[in-house]
Amino acid sequence: MTFSNVFNREDLIVRDLTGSGKTLGFSLPIIEYLRANKCFGTKAIQAIILAPTRELALQITRVLNDLKHHEKEYNVLTVYGGVSIDEQTWQLRKGVDIFVGTTGRVLDHMNRGNLNFTDLKALVLDEADTMLNMGFKEDVDQMMAQIKYYCKETSFHALFSHCSKLD
Repeated sequence: MTFSNVFNREDLIVRDLTGSGKTLGFSLPIIEYLRANKCFGTKAIQAIILAPTRELALQITRVLNDLKHHEKEYNVLTVYGGVSIDEQTWQLRKGVDIFVGTTGRVLDHMNRGNLNFTDLKALVLDEADTMLNMGFKEDVDQMMAQIKYYCKETSFHALFSHCSKLD
């Protein structure tokens, strides 16, 4: 995987060692693409990143926030279960550029009609293998179908997987 594959929005499947920098590997080119194309500040979701766990979703958000040129450059919303959905819904209505979340809570927002995929540029499934092993295949399929249906332009899709050693 190179920076240009993600920046040019080429669909990818990536597998690499845990701790190898996969999160930065997809985050930086997505941010740079959105910057270059002046996509921030539209109050529409530009990228969705799905994670199998709350901890990974929060880690992804930290990386995305570290890439900001200034505090208000873009808005990142992280959603996961176990907390009130009302605050998340309010933030979505206010406008979010990048949406990070666990599969169950993202699907909950989709079912409530809180998400608009019209301007979506990128969809990333981080640790996709873990999500599928945890039994989220139907949820992921449902999300992908809705995104494909509502997205007015072709969005970029990337699946990232971790491994303990490369074969």
